[in-house]
Amino acid sequence: MPSIFISRPLAPNSPFYTLPPQWQGNGSSLLVFKPVAVDTIPEVDWLFFYSKRGVEYLLRQASPPSGMRLACLGLSAANALREAGYEPTFVGDGKPANTAEQWRSAAKDSRVAFVQARHSRASVQHLLGEAVVAFPLIVYDNAIRENIDIAPANSLIFTSPLNFQAYIQQYKLAPEQRIIGIGKTTAVTFSAASVKEYRIAKTPSEAGLLECLLAWEQESPSE
Repeated sequence: MPSIFISRPLAPNSPFYTLPPQWQGNGSSLLVFKPVAVDTIPEVDWLFFYSKRGVEYLLRQASPPSGMRLACLGLSAANALREAGYEPTFVGDGKPANTAEQWRSAAKDSRVAFVQARHSRASVQHLLGEAVVAFPLIVYDNAIRENIDIAPANSLIFTSPLNFQAYIQQYKLAPEQRIIGIGKTTAVTFSAASVKEYRIAKTPSEAGLLECLLAWEQESPSE
């Protein structure tokens, strides 16, 4: 019987609930999140959000000043801003390299606060390099959970490098398990851990992950 683990809780409208009934699924983050106190937002031209969680943790503590432009890596952060009553000026496609390239001309020579987790890879900031004056704005801490208990699964789906690192600290990967992830940084983490075969979703979303999973399943229907 096919089974999956995905490293995030699944919302009621998750596309993974469209899988046939014979699939067994488990969604749970392997990380714990804690707020980091923010006294003030730096005097910058732009606030850049990597994630929905970054939006939530910042807005619990501070409000962007009127006139400050807002940018997002992808739709998840953008939708969180809109739900809070803010309209982002720029929204990327969720892929750091594409987002940095698309946003470069608008952000060039600006002062940018990158809203992020303590262990963020700061991908867009690094890709832009000296094109902007960067101010890391850490609004939450993300650490590996203790006492992780996960049922065995045929397919393991990781939504971040740190979630993957949390998993392999507790469990050994089996050769027959399918490993799927989001983004180039997760792919680098897979390779560093000597994962021989893995797939990366074409789009950084649950729909993209599900498409990747089903495509891999169709390649090996007899397994």
